Amino acid sequence: MPIYPVIFGALSLLSPFLGLILYMLYVAKTAELNLTKPLQAFIMFIPIPVLLLIFDPQTSTRLMCLDAILAVGLPVLVFLMVLKHNHILSNSFLAAFLVMFAWGMLRYYLFKTYQDQLFEQGMQVVKDKMPALLNNDLLQQTLPFWKGIIPSIWVISQAIAWLIGFLLFEGRLQIPNRIENLRFPVYFNLLIIAVLPLYFFDQTKLLFYNLLLSLCIIPFFQGAGLVWQRLGMIFSNRIISGLFMLIIVLYANILLVLLGFGNMWFTKRNITPGGYTE
Repeated sequence: MPIYPVIFGALSLLSPFLGLILYMLYVAKTAELNLTKPLQAFIMFIPIPVLLLIFDPQTSTRLMCLDAILAVGLPVLVFLMVLKHNHILSNSFLAAFLVMFAWGMLRYYLFKTYQDQLFEQGMQVVKDKMPALLNNDLLQQTLPFWKGIIPSIWVISQAIAWLIGFLLFEGRLQIPNRIENLRFPVYFNLLIIAVLPLYFFDQTKLLFYNLLLSLCIIPFFQGAGLVWQRLGMIFSNRIISGLFMLIIVLYANILLVLLGFGNMWFTKRNITPGGYTE
């Protein structure tokens, strides 16, 4: 079994998204050991990323290694340590997300030139393959904005992987009401409110967008969990509930964010955040 964290560490170099999901499945399968000794799996996870980080000076390699360590290995370690301490799944989920969030913001500024080059190369490929797409005036006008919010796009994508891994973790341990366990403390809203003044300064407006979009994924998850819970009360068929949920996520995602944000503030549901484990 100890070889699996090494494999997932190597896989995370290629895809932090997939690596995080599979690593959480492994953690669930060996939950008793990992909750007792959370550092053990992390130590087995990092050798390949650390060795490559030391011996390969290329920017692309350094970024891959740091992503594997700081966006997969460390968040899972934090999740296990917080869960071991207070047995509250939602708090553990949030603590791990904050690690990813912090790294997501920092990684762009540390590797900005490299990531901008990747963006330009990607746009060139699109221009070569689908030139009509980039001839759209609106798209041309918004390209600088999309380039500027690369950090938040990365954080959101990794947060989605984290949610999938978390749900699989709960499923493997047969924890009931899995997505409904994501009930976050009201204090997280204060963090969102704290970034709002950045909007009013030109120098920090782009930072504002990245921080706000990244942080809003948490109330989005809570809003989605609340809606999923209500859909389950209306429809006994989970496939029908899933179809309605997909439509809501695609077309009413902002409403889900607002619902989650308001739910943190105004309901007794969050006095004691859910997701206890023994």
